[in-house]
Amino acid sequence: MTALSLHLSDKLAKASHEAAKAMGISRTEFIRQALTHELENFYTDQERQAIARCFSAMRKNKRYIIQSKKLETDFGDTELPDEKDEWWTGKK
Repeated sequence: MTALSLHLSDKLAKASHEAAKAMGISRTEFIRQALTHELENFYTDQERQAIARCFSAMRKNKRYIIQSKKLETDFGDTELPDEKDEWWTGKK
């Protein structure tokens, strides 16, 4: 484990101390949890941005568009069997 030294404003130091006390944990543990939380948010945001870039690239790819339209058409052409019971609703 690595030890860190950091400087906090008086206001932030007091608020973090009070929050940690209310949570029943040390201020060190509070800061550790806050850092973990922020890192998770950061990585989640990075992943979302990567997904958005992929969708944007797919939207610009003519081959992808053609394949997508074919899939949509193929799914739409498939007829489902006539079912008397609506098993998905629980009704008969």
